[in-house]
Amino acid sequence: MDSPLDFAVTVQYIELICLLKPSLRWEQASYQSGAPENLPLKVHDFLNTSLNLSDDIGRLAWTSLRTVAWSHDLTPTEELAARTKYIELFLQHGLSRDISIYLLEPPTRTCVDASCAQQLHANPSVLRDRELTEPLSVKITVFTKEFGSVPGFATSRYCRHCHTRYYPNYFVHSHATLRTYYQEGPQLLQIAGHFYADKELCELFSLMMVTSWTSATNCARTYNDGLVNQRVASLLPTTWPYTFQMDVEDAWNAFFLHNLIIDHHSRGETLELSHVANSQADRLRPALHARNARMAGTGQDAWNHVCDLCCWFKEEDGQTYTVRSTVTDGIAIGRPYCAVHDCLEPLPTVKHRYCNTHRSFNKQCVITNCKDDSDDGFRTCSIPEHRALESYHYLQGKAMFQLKHRLERLNVSQTHDSLSTGSNRSRTRMTDELDGDLLPDLVDGDTEDEGVELEGSGADADEDVEIDASGVCDGKPETGNRTVRARFGRRRTHNEQLCVGSCGVILGRATFYGSEAPNGVREFWMKLFPTKRSLPQVLWHDNNCRVVAMLRNDPDPHLSTYFDNCALPVDVFHFKCKHKETDVECGANCNPYLWAELRTEGGKWRFNSSAAEQTNAWFGGFQSMVREMQADRYDFFLDEMIRRRNISIIKLLAQKGKGPHSIPREELLEDFIAVASSST
Repeated sequence: MDSPLDFAVTVQYIELICLLKPSLRWEQASYQSGAPENLPLKVHDFLNTSLNLSDDIGRLAWTSLRTVAWSHDLTPTEELAARTKYIELFLQHGLSRDISIYLLEPPTRTCVDASCAQQLHANPSVLRDRELTEPLSVKITVFTKEFGSVPGFATSRYCRHCHTRYYPNYFVHSHATLRTYYQEGPQLLQIAGHFYADKELCELFSLMMVTSWTSATNCARTYNDGLVNQRVASLLPTTWPYTFQMDVEDAWNAFFLHNLIIDHHSRGETLELSHVANSQADRLRPALHARNARMAGTGQDAWNHVCDLCCWFKEEDGQTYTVRSTVTDGIAIGRPYCAVHDCLEPLPTVKHRYCNTHRSFNKQCVITNCKDDSDDGFRTCSIPEHRALESYHYLQGKAMFQLKHRLERLNVSQTHDSLSTGSNRSRTRMTDELDGDLLPDLVDGDTEDEGVELEGSGADADEDVEIDASGVCDGKPETGNRTVRARFGRRRTHNEQLCVGSCGVILGRATFYGSEAPNGVREFWMKLFPTKRSLPQVLWHDNNCRVVAMLRNDPDPHLSTYFDNCALPVDVFHFKCKHKETDVECGANCNPYLWAELRTEGGKWRFNSSAAEQTNAWFGGFQSMVREMQADRYDFFLDEMIRRRNISIIKLLAQKGKGPHSIPREELLEDFIAVASSST
C-alpha cells in the first residue's frame, strides 16, 4: 500500500472511513462486498476538510487506501474509541454535509419478504433479494451515554414491490397500521418522532430506578446536568430543529420501550406497535396492557423460585417433603381510579375522577349520600350546609403550605384533656398559638374577607379528601357519626399486595382497590397460585386469623378447602405484639408455634416471616414516582421493578451459596394448563 498521506493522517483517514462504512455500504448493491469505486461527493469533501487535504490528494487517498479501509470492521470498543476521537470533526465539518457521528440506517439492505425476491436476468431460475431504494433522511437528536445529546440523521428505505418502508428500528407496510420491530435489538431506540436514545442509557435509567428510586424527572435532570460532555456541548449547532435537552417524557418513553423490547426478545416474540398514534404514550399503551395481563398471577419470571432460605426439604418415611414459605403483606402505594366503588374501568387520564362509564357523576353533589346535581360553578348543590363545606374546602387552599401545618401544629400542641367529653370545644374560631392569626370561620362559608383571593383550587382539589364541618376527617369522631360529609378529589387504590418468598424474592403483586379484606387476600392467593400443587406450604399473613375464619364459614367447598394443606400462621412479631392473648381463635389457628416445620431443631424460626415488610421498605420508595401514573404504566413499572430486583436478589443468593433455582412451571401448573387448554 502506497499512501499519499503521512502515517498519522493515513491512520485518521482509515478510522474515519471505518466510522462511515455502514452508510457507505448503501452506495452499492448488497451483493457487492468490495469498496465502492468512488466516494459520495459529500463524504469526499468532509474527509478533505477534516484532514486538510486537497481535492486531488483526497481522491488519490481513496484509490490507495480503500481496500485496506474496507477490509476492517470496527468492534464496539473500537467504534466507541473512534467516535470519541473524531466527534468534534463530525460536529464541525459534517453536519453541513448531512453527515453525523450517528447515521442511522435500517439493519437490512434488502426486503425481508421472500415473495419480493427478483429473478436474475442472466439466470431466471435464481432469485435475489430485492434491494431497498428511495432513501428518506431526517434530522434527529440522539441521547447518548458517552457524549450527551448529539445531532444525527436517520434514513428509511423502501421496497417498491411490497410497499414496505424500513426504518432504523422497525418496518411498516404502506397499508399497514403497525410498526414491526426487528428481531435484532437496536442499539439506538426511537423514543419519539425525532429522538433516539442509546440502549445502554435506557438500561442505566432502569437500574437507577430500581436501585435508588430515581424518578424519570431526576433521570432526565441527571442526564442534562451530569452526563453532558462540555467539549461536545460547546460545538452543538444552535439552529438544530430538535432540542438537545431530555425531558421527563423522553425518560419514560426510553424506559418503557427498552423494557418492552427486552420482554419480547426474552420470549422470542416480535414487538408490534401502532404506527399512527397521537403520542408515543398512546402507541405504547396496548403493549404495556398486554404485558400487564400476562404478568398478573403467575407472570413473574421468579414466580416458581425456590432456594435454601425459602424452602426446606425434610425426609420422612423414605420420602422427601418440601416446605415452601411465603409472606404476604400490603403497602399503601396507590394511583387514581374511578370514584365509583368497585369500578375497575381505567380513567381517561389520571386527572379525571370518574371513568367514561361513570362520567355523569361529575355533575353530582360531592356530599356523600346526596344525589342532587351540583350548581353551575360549584361542586355542591344549593343546600346551605353542603355549600358551606365546599367553601371551607376551598379556604384550605389559601396559603396551603401554611394553613395545613398550622392545623397540624394545633392538634399536636394542644394538651390532651382527659376529662373533656369532646363536645365543648368550639370549632367556630380557632387561634394558632404561634402567631395569633385567625383560621377561617368554619360556621358561615360566606363570611370570608372580600379582599382575599384564594390560591389554587383548594387544599386537596385533586386528592381523595373527605371533610365535614370540623375539617379533614380520617375516622369517626367521638361524638358519633357525621351528618354531612363531603368527598373531594380523586379516589386512590388502597394498597399494593406483595407475596414474597422468605428469601426476599417477590413471587407476585396485586392492586387492592377498596381495602385489605380477607376475601381480597384469598382471591390474590388463588390467582397467584391457581393450582393446589402450586400453593406454598406456608402462607404468612398479618391477618390470617380473619382469613381462616372466612374460609371456615364459606359455604363453597372449593373455596373453603383450597388452603387445607397450607399453614396459615401470623407473622411472629405481629402475633406477639398486635394480637391479643384473649383472641382464642387466632391462638388456636394461626400461632406459628403450632407447626413444628417452622422451627429448627435448635428452637429457632426456620423462615423469615418478616420478608414482606422488609421488601415493602424498598417498594415504598416508588410511591412518589407512581402516584400520578396512568394504570397501564403503573402496573408495568412496578412489575418491571420487581422483575429486576428479583434478578439481583437471586444473583446474591447464588453468591451466598443458597442454591436458588426454579421449579418447572409445568409441574406446578399441570392442572391449570389442562383446564385452560380444554376451555379453548
